[in-house]
Amino acid sequence: MSTTKKAARERGVLMLAAGLLILFYCLPATESLSHEALCALGIFLASLTMWIGISIDWPSLITIFLIGFLPSFGFRNAFSSAFGNSTVAFLMFTFMLVYPLGQTSFVHRCTVSFITNRIARKGPWFFIAFLFTAVTVMGLFISPSVLFVAFMPFLEDIYTVLEIPKGSRTANMMMLGTAFCISMSSGMTPIGHVWPVLAMGYYASATGNVINSFQYMAIGIPTGILLLILLLLLFRYVYRPDDIGQLDPQKAMALKGSVPPADRKEKIVLGTMALTVFLWIAPSLVRGIAPEFYNTVNSWTTAMPPLLGCIILFLAKADGKQIMNFREVTTKGIMWGSILMTAAATIIGSCLTNEDIGISAWLSGIMSPIANNLSAGLLVLFFVAWTVIETNFSSNIVTTTLVSSVALAVLTALPEGTVSVPTVLCLIGFSAGICNMTPAGQTTINTVAIGSGWTDARSMFVWGGIFALLAIVVMSTVGYGLGTLVM
Repeated sequence: MSTTKKAARERGVLMLAAGLLILFYCLPATESLSHEALCALGIFLASLTMWIGISIDWPSLITIFLIGFLPSFGFRNAFSSAFGNSTVAFLMFTFMLVYPLGQTSFVHRCTVSFITNRIARKGPWFFIAFLFTAVTVMGLFISPSVLFVAFMPFLEDIYTVLEIPKGSRTANMMMLGTAFCISMSSGMTPIGHVWPVLAMGYYASATGNVINSFQYMAIGIPTGILLLILLLLLFRYVYRPDDIGQLDPQKAMALKGSVPPADRKEKIVLGTMALTVFLWIAPSLVRGIAPEFYNTVNSWTTAMPPLLGCIILFLAKADGKQIMNFREVTTKGIMWGSILMTAAATIIGSCLTNEDIGISAWLSGIMSPIANNLSAGLLVLFFVAWTVIETNFSSNIVTTTLVSSVALAVLTALPEGTVSVPTVLCLIGFSAGICNMTPAGQTTINTVAIGSGWTDARSMFVWGGIFALLAIVVMSTVGYGLGTLVM
């Protein structure tokens, strides 16, 4: 069957499925079948139509999406029934949603627009500031490993165009800053980032309350911006590369014509991601004005927006081709190791905080004497410092799991109001991204950076350690202060 005929057939099947949904939605309820039951039958028949007429893979996402609107299910139960919990679903759909962006020229185009603007060309430090800002902005919604691997070849082009040799202090600083900013940005938002989602999930499992994406980002983004500024000041006034004057930002203009203009595929992908982010943050912005709207959208869980985004990208086409291919995105786009570990870590976290098992009480008994002698500020400092130190020598996910479990056991046992527990969990999720001292901290980023020859293990350890100390202080003070305002 030709591509044109196949596309026409899919459109016909989708229209038939939509017609069935509308028909059963409009049918009047009977004594034996409620309106919800009729809707469920409509979803079943529409799903059957798509499975037979299109395929059994991505149309199944439409089924889950529709069932989420049934009052007896809701999105939380729909995701729990299908994937075990909404955290696993959130990560899976977000990985899928972000994957097509890596198939476009967005990373190069975004970087070029940052480093070739009029202000960036004013001087070397303006250029460095915009380079680090570019990777930080992209890192807010792209997996750190994916972004670093995609960015490395382009960074090599920047070195070549600017004629910066290996072994120079400026080259070392650029690689260090790129690695630090990409890792840090993975803690600034929960969009496609495992450790923030884990910390938020542990809090929800232990308390029954939810930290939404807006609340997390209201802490993470401003704190991250401050850390970016401090990193630039650290490099300028403490690291002080003596060859920075040889960097001529005007030469970067040679990169201007190396990136093609955004095509239809890239525009659709970016538009879909913008819609997803809007659904995450918009409800919190109108919480006081429209509480019913907030409660309704919030009940959809954070996994619903990326699910909707994935459905849009499966339905949309560019140049006659489906923007997102199910087999490709599920084999190359989803980090299954992270998904499986998240699922297992979530269960472990629930186990460790389960009152019937008793580990929480045991940990509280051990930690309470210490906690009782610490002020709220020192408690926050303790857990943030623990996370940052451990994540530099251990897996980010393992660190988040361990510290979150102990923090929940200890802090929830304290008198209510002593410490803002959700804020501490958010800071733990953020702190797990400050991890550039050793190769074990962030395997892909740190090992590739050191192996590239543009930096070395000693520089990563020393300057990564200094930046980690800055992060501990800023998160424990500014980050915690922001959290108490939004939680």
